[in-house]
Amino acid sequence: MRGMGIIASSFLLLLSTQALSAPAQHLLPGGYTEKVLALRPYIDMPEGIAIDSRGHIFIGNRRLENDARVSEILEIALDGTTTVVATLDPAVADDFRAGVLGLAIDAQGDLYAALASFNPATHGVWRIRRGGETERLPGSRHMIMPNAITFGPRGNIYVTDSADGAIWRFPRAGRGKLWIRHALLAPDPNFGIGANGIAFVPPRDLFVANTDLGLIARVRIGQDGKPDEPEVVAAGFELLIIDGLAADAHGQLHAVIAGASIFGTDPLVRVNPNTGEITSSTRHADAFDFPTSLAFGRGPLDHKSVYVVNAGLYAEGRPEAAPGVIRAVVGAPGLPVSLNGVGNEGASSGH
Repeated sequence: MRGMGIIASSFLLLLSTQALSAPAQHLLPGGYTEKVLALRPYIDMPEGIAIDSRGHIFIGNRRLENDARVSEILEIALDGTTTVVATLDPAVADDFRAGVLGLAIDAQGDLYAALASFNPATHGVWRIRRGGETERLPGSRHMIMPNAITFGPRGNIYVTDSADGAIWRFPRAGRGKLWIRHALLAPDPNFGIGANGIAFVPPRDLFVANTDLGLIARVRIGQDGKPDEPEVVAAGFELLIIDGLAADAHGQLHAVIAGASIFGTDPLVRVNPNTGEITSSTRHADAFDFPTSLAFGRGPLDHKSVYVVNAGLYAEGRPEAAPGVIRAVVGAPGLPVSLNGVGNEGASSGH
C-alpha cells in the first residue's frame, strides 16, 4: 500500500523512551506492582497489549508528531530493549478514540491489531505475521470503531466495535461479518464507547466490557456458532469506564478501570462471572493512571502477573503513573494459549 499503508519497520525507539526493568525476571508479592516501561507524557498515548510465548510484550502507541498521532507497535524484549516493529498509520487524528487500539497474538505468533484510523486506506483489523508480512482482515474496514480482540472456537477471531455496540467475527481465512449487535453492548449516545474489552473462556463464553454502561456481559457461543442472548454478569459504579478484560485459568475475569483516575475506584479488579463479586487486585492504586488494557504474563518465569497499559492522561506530577506498562501480581495464571488451538491472550481494548 502507498502513503498511509502499513510500513513494516524495526528500529530503536527514541532515546527518550526507556525500559526500566526486564519483564518477568523476579518475583513480587501478590498485589504489588512495578514499572516495566516508561513513555513520554503528552507525546505517547499507549493502548493495547499482547504477550507472545517468549514473554515479549507488544503494545500499541499513538505518538504525537506534527499535531497528528502516529500509530505504531512497540516490542519489549526480555532484556528490556524496546523497538518499533510496525507503523500502522503515520497520521491519525489527535483524538483519544482514534489510532491503534486492541492487540492480540495467536499461537503461531501472528499479531492482530485493531486500527480505528477512520482512513479508508488503513482503517480496520490488521494481521502482522511473525515474518513481518501484513494484511488487513477482509471486511474489517467496514467496522465503525474496531477495538478489542480475542480468539474463540475453531480459530475464529472476535473483535468489538465500540461505536456500534457490536462484535464482529472473522474466520482464519475469509471475510469477517457482524456477529451480534445488542443494547447491552451499545454506547451511551453522549459518550460513544460501548463494547470494549473482550475475553473468551472455554468452551463457549465470550465476556464483553461496556465502557459507558459500566458492566460486563456474557455472550454464549451457540453450538451453531451463533450468539445467544447477552446477559449481565457484573455491573456497578466500580466498573464505570471499564476498559480491558482478560480471563485467568480459573475462569475469573480481570479488568482495568480507566475511570478509576476520575472516580477514585480500584484501577485493577477481579470479577467473578458467576456471582458478580468485584474485588481489588492491587495495593498500589497510585501506580495507575487511566489504564486501558491488560494481558497475562507468559514465558518461563512469569505466570501469575498481568501487564497493564497506562495511558497516563492525568499523570502530571506523578512520574510513577506516567504512560507505559506496569506489571501487577494477581496470583493466578492466564488461560493457556493451547485451549482453543489458536490463541487466547485475553484482549486489549480501546478507551
